[in-house]
Amino acid sequence: MAFSERFLSALGRWQKGWREQPNLRLKIASELEAAIDDTDLPKNFQIVNEQCYRKRFLVPNNPVNGGDLGPLFLNGVLPEGVASWTVDKKFAQEFKDPTREGTIAAIFSHIPEPNEVLLNIPALWEDPSFQSAAEQFRVRNGESSDALFHFRFRQSEVILRADLKYDELIHICGRSSPFERICELHGLWSEAERDDLWKEFVQADIFPEEAFSLTKEGTRAAMDRAKSSFLEKHRSTIETVLTQPNQSRESPL
Repeated sequence: MAFSERFLSALGRWQKGWREQPNLRLKIASELEAAIDDTDLPKNFQIVNEQCYRKRFLVPNNPVNGGDLGPLFLNGVLPEGVASWTVDKKFAQEFKDPTREGTIAAIFSHIPEPNEVLLNIPALWEDPSFQSAAEQFRVRNGESSDALFHFRFRQSEVILRADLKYDELIHICGRSSPFERICELHGLWSEAERDDLWKEFVQADIFPEEAFSLTKEGTRAAMDRAKSSFLEKHRSTIETVLTQPNQSRESPL
C-alpha cells in the first residue's frame, strides 16, 4: 500500500490543529478529505464499529451563528462537519479544559454509519506499510511529520463527518463549587464544622472545584430542563417563524 506525500502531509496538518480558527479548520479538513479521496485506502482504514465520543464546548450565545443551543434543541442536531472523535471515552472527557467559561462542556456518543467514517487512525498505525511510509516521511522532514508522530494512535482518534445529536449527548462536565461557598450553603460557619466537612470530602475522595461529569441520567435531566426553558423563552419567535409560509425550518435563532 502506497501512502502519498499529500496524504501524509494532510494528516499531519490535521493532527497539528488549527489554533481554534474555524476558517483554518475548514481549509485543513477540505485538504484532508481531498487527500483521502486521492488515496486508494483499504476498507479497514475507514471502518469504525464501536462507540465514538466527542467533547464539544457548546456556546449558548454566539453572535456569529446565534449559538449552538437553538439548532440542538429545535432540530435535534448540530451540524459539525469533519471532526475528530475518539473511541476512548476517558480521553474525550479529559480532552482540553474540563470546562470553559461561557460554554457547556458536552460529551456526545455515536456509533458511526459507514459513510460517516473518513479515517480510522489507530487502524492506520497497526499497518506495517503505513508505519514504514510514515517513518520515511519523518526522515524526509515532511510537512507536519512532527505532529504525526507526536500523536500517533495515542488519542484513539477517528475522523468522522457526523452531526452532533441531542439524543446522543451523554455527559455534561463542570466543576464543583469552591469549599467556602459549599460551607456557606450548608450554614457551616465554625472552623470545627468546616474541618469535619473537609474530612468527609477527603474520605469520599471528593474535592471542591474538581472537574466532574454528570451521569447520563443527570445530563439528560439537566438538558431537558434547559431545553424546556429555552423553548419557553423563545416560544413567540418560534411560533412566528413556523406560521410563516416558505420559511426555512432551520433554527430561527
